[in-house]
Amino acid sequence: MPAILKKAQAPLIVAAGVIAVFWKLVLTNQYSFLEFYDDANQVLPWLQVQVFSIRHGAVILWDPYEWAGQSLVGQLQPGVFSPFTWLLALAPLDRTGHIQIYAVHAWFVLLHVIAALFAYFLFCDLGCRKPAAIVGALFYGTAGFVGNSSWPQMVEAALWAPLVFLFLLRSLRGLAPLRDAALAGIALALSWCGGHHGPALTLTLAVCGVCIWNIRRTWITPVVLFVVCGLVSAVQTLPTLEYAKNAVRWTATGVKHWNDEIPYTEHEEFSLSPRDLLHVIVPGGNVGIMGDPFTGVVAISLAALAVWTGFRHREVRLFLALAVGALLYAMARSDFLYGVLYSAIPLVRKAREPILALSVFQFGVAGLVAFGADQLQEFALPGIQRTLVWFSVITFGLFYLRPAAAETDSRLAMIALIALLLAAALNVTRPSIAMVGFLLLLEQGNETGSAWKHSSDKDAVLLPPLSYTQDLADFLNKQPGPFRVEMDRKDIAFNFGDWNRIDTVVEYTPSAPADALRLTWWPDRMAQLYGIGYTIAKAPTRPGQQDVFTGSSGLKIFRNPAAFPRAWTVHQISTGPAGNVDFKTTAVMTGDTPAVDSCNATDTVDPVSETPSRVTVNVEMACDGLVVVSDNWFPGWVATVDGKPSRLWKVDTAFRGVKVEKGAHRMEMRYRPTSVYVGLACALAGLILTAVFWKHSTSLSLL
Repeated sequence: MPAILKKAQAPLIVAAGVIAVFWKLVLTNQYSFLEFYDDANQVLPWLQVQVFSIRHGAVILWDPYEWAGQSLVGQLQPGVFSPFTWLLALAPLDRTGHIQIYAVHAWFVLLHVIAALFAYFLFCDLGCRKPAAIVGALFYGTAGFVGNSSWPQMVEAALWAPLVFLFLLRSLRGLAPLRDAALAGIALALSWCGGHHGPALTLTLAVCGVCIWNIRRTWITPVVLFVVCGLVSAVQTLPTLEYAKNAVRWTATGVKHWNDEIPYTEHEEFSLSPRDLLHVIVPGGNVGIMGDPFTGVVAISLAALAVWTGFRHREVRLFLALAVGALLYAMARSDFLYGVLYSAIPLVRKAREPILALSVFQFGVAGLVAFGADQLQEFALPGIQRTLVWFSVITFGLFYLRPAAAETDSRLAMIALIALLLAAALNVTRPSIAMVGFLLLLEQGNETGSAWKHSSDKDAVLLPPLSYTQDLADFLNKQPGPFRVEMDRKDIAFNFGDWNRIDTVVEYTPSAPADALRLTWWPDRMAQLYGIGYTIAKAPTRPGQQDVFTGSSGLKIFRNPAAFPRAWTVHQISTGPAGNVDFKTTAVMTGDTPAVDSCNATDTVDPVSETPSRVTVNVEMACDGLVVVSDNWFPGWVATVDGKPSRLWKVDTAFRGVKVEKGAHRMEMRYRPTSVYVGLACALAGLILTAVFWKHSTSLSLL
C-alpha cells in the first residue's frame, strides 16, 4: 500500500463512519435536519445572505435585510468570521440564487467529519493506538451534543475542543510550550468565532479549570493561551460587545438591554434535570434543540473500563473531570456550584443556557472512550459483561415487552439488543475493537437523526415556504426601489428578507437595535417613515393599501402609496417631543443639532443607491439642510459629502442624517466599524505572535 494511502487509511475510516451515521442527509434527499423552527426560519436565511456575499467577493458585516438594517457581525450567532461558512460557499447556488438544501446537508455532515478528525488527532497525540483513537473520534463526531444538535453554529463552536486540548496538553508537557499555548489560543478563538457563545464559553471555562489546576507547573501556558485567544477572537468579540450595548435581546422573561440582569430562573429553565440523566443511557433526550446527553451503553462501558483500569493516568483523570464538571455545570437547577459561577462571572449570567455544557461533557466522555478502547484487549471484563446482560434483560422487560412503551419508542429495544451484542463481543480473550466500534456506530445511529423530518411527514412544514413564496420575491425584485417590506409573521415565519435579499422590518432574530424598537413601526405614521412600500398578507392591514399581486400560496402583496422614500431632506429641527411633527419637513433630534436654513424652493433627491454596507444619494439642495436616510443609526457608519468627511447625526430617534449645503452634492454613507478593524488588527497581532513563537519554539521553550 502506498505510504500516503496508509497514512490516510485511519482518517478515511473516521470519515466513512460519520457519513454512515448521517446517511439520511447525504445518501438520500428525503430527510432534513433543518425542519426545526430556528434552523429553517433563522439559521438557513443567515447562511444564505453570507454565502451569497462570499460568492460575490465580499464579507457581509451589515445586514440591511432585517429590522431596517443591523450589524450582522455583531450578532455573533451568524458566525460571520467562521471559516466553515467559506466551505459552504464553495457549493453552487440553485437557479434562483439560493443555497441548495442538499449542499447544506453535506456541509453539515462535513462539520461532523472535521470534529471527528480533530478528536482522532488528539487521541493519537495522547498515545492511543489508532484503532482506539478511531473509536473515540467516531463517538465524538456522531454522539451527544455534536451528533444531535441541529444548529450548525453550535457544532461549529464545539468542534474546536479537541484541537484546543491537543495544543494545551502539548504545552503542559513542555516540548514547545509557547508555540503550543499560542496554537491552543487560536483554536479557542475560532470557537468564539464559530457562531454561538454557549459551547465557546463552557470550553473556555474548562480550559481555565485545567490551567488553574496546573498553575504550579507553569503559568506561562495560560498567559500565552488567553492573550492569543483574546487577540485573535477580537475580530468577533469586539463587534459583539459593541452590538450588545446598542441592542436588545428577547429572553424568556422579556426584553433585555445590556445592563439588565438575566434572572436565575432562565438558567434553570435551560438546564439539565436529574431525571434527564436517564437519557445518558437510553434515547429520548433533548434531540435537535439545545443538547442531547445520550452517550449509550457502548461508550459508557468503554469509559468505565478507562476509569477502572487507567485512573492512574493523568489524561484519564482529566477527561473524567471534564465530563463530571460539565455535567454538573449543565444541571444548574440542582447544582449550587453553578450558582457560584453565576454570581461571580458576568458572562455566565448573560449566557443563560447551562445545558450547552453538554458539549464539554461529550468531549470528556470521548476521551474516556478512546482510552477505554485502548485497554480493551488488555483486561478481563466480567463485571462489565454481567452489567450489560442485566441491563439488556431489564430494558427488554420494562420497556420493550410492554406494548405501550414499545409503540412509544422502539429505539429502547435496539439499545437493549446492542447491550446484549456488546456483552457477547466482550466475552472473548481479545475483544475485537472493530466490532465494538461497529456497535458504537450502530447505537449512535439509533439516536442521531431520529428527530429529522422526512419530506412526507405531515409536520414537515418549515422548508416548503422558502420555495412557494418565491413568486412573491420575484415580483418585489422587479419593482423600482429601494423600499421596505413588512409581512404577517403568522403567514411567513422565516426570514424572508435575508433569504431573498429584500429589505424588511420585522425579522425572526434573537436581538434587534434598541433605537429601532424605541421608534416602532406599528402605527401607520411610523410605517410611512420607515419607507414600508409593500405589505405581504392575506388581507389589507393598513388604510389606503393597493392590491398589486397574488402569489401561488394565496398570499397577497399590497402597495403602501403613502410610504416615504428612503431619503428625503428637511430644513427644520425640533428638539421637543415628536408629537404631531411633520417628518417630511422636520427632524426630531436631541443634544447638539446642525444649523440648517429654511427656503421656499424645492430640493431634488435622487433615489438611493445601496449595497449592504454603502448608501449613496445625489441631491440638489435649494439651501443648507439635512438629508435623512431611513436606515438605522448605529456605531460604525461614517458619512462623506463629495468625498469629504461629514458628521453623521442621529435623526428621529433611529435614523441617519447628514448636513448638506446648498447646491448639487453626492452624499455617501459607509459601514466602517472601528470595532471590526481594531479586531482585525488584534487578530493579525495574535497570528504574528504565534508565528514568532513557532519560529523560535526551540529556543523559547528553554527560557
